[in-house]
Amino acid sequence: MSLQADLMHPELGYFDEGLNLTASTTYDQSDRLFGVAQTLHPVVYRSKIFLELESEHIWTRDWIAIGLTSEIKNSGDLLPFTVGFHGIHVQRLPDASLQARFNRHQHGGCRFVPLQCRTGKQTKCTIASCNYTRDARAMMASKEGENSDEMYKFLGLVPEKLRAVAYTTVGPVIFVNVDPQCQPLSDRLEIDKLLSAGCRETDNINIKFEWQDHSCNWKLFGKEFMKEARWDKPPAWRYPNLLIGEIDGMNVIAILQSTGPGNTLVRCFVSGASSEDLEAALEKLQIIGRAACKAQVQLSNWNTSSRPETIDATLPVETDKAAFDVHQYLIARVTKTHEQFWNAPIMDARMLQRGAG
Repeated sequence: MSLQADLMHPELGYFDEGLNLTASTTYDQSDRLFGVAQTLHPVVYRSKIFLELESEHIWTRDWIAIGLTSEIKNSGDLLPFTVGFHGIHVQRLPDASLQARFNRHQHGGCRFVPLQCRTGKQTKCTIASCNYTRDARAMMASKEGENSDEMYKFLGLVPEKLRAVAYTTVGPVIFVNVDPQCQPLSDRLEIDKLLSAGCRETDNINIKFEWQDHSCNWKLFGKEFMKEARWDKPPAWRYPNLLIGEIDGMNVIAILQSTGPGNTLVRCFVSGASSEDLEAALEKLQIIGRAACKAQVQLSNWNTSSRPETIDATLPVETDKAAFDVHQYLIARVTKTHEQFWNAPIMDARMLQRGAG
């Protein structure tokens, strides 16, 4: 596929493998009652075009969990996060409040984000202000609360002039929404109730934090997490990317970031009594990721020569309730019509003036 179904012209539609990916008819066999509905077409696990569609209809249209307030405790501390293909950050202000903004530089000097930079993998590039290769971890300000040099590509010299992003916190979790027409987070009380049984603000001293890369689609990691995480009540998946549960007696918060059709970065937060238990819980998350990777291989190879027995075969009925529920969420989101805004990537305004005059 060319860039016709890309950031430049989303109004032209999203088509891949002979399917109109925004048409409700594409998902007819999956949009049925549980026990009858088929699993989603494998295109949703292997298509870069579908990745673009998710960015437009999900990641930039919903409240996205990006981290915990404990990551930026002090004045000036900054937490970057790439939401879909938009680079944003949240910074702690001197009065202890938070401020979310678009980054000063979205992607260095590139007019449009190259496809090879949309995978979440570090690429060799001389542009220092690019945030599409890999998000930085939380950045600490100086003891005086001053911005560090590495924050410049996010903040510039006058952060107050950067475009603001809607944000909120529920318990220890920070949420952002880059949709200019977004509504308040409607299920915050439900989320707070779920979090109250897991990682609370007062638990920060016992929290261990780890990034995990898994070669699977974000939906598959979520499905496997819901199978394995247990409390005295079921684990929770706050769509699209916040997972809450208990693993081996440890409270777990997992924040998903889609970094490619078959790649997911998981920000893992576990809290418990001992370092050994915390390490065991993190290893269990690795096991969950490996199970999701196996599912990724099976689904992405469906109806290909790598799995000849599936060519022209009917997709199986989805028997996993967690997977079925996220499929219904996904179908509702990607088939919904949205108002289109200017769709070129946001960049330093001075770049738009080059060559003028």
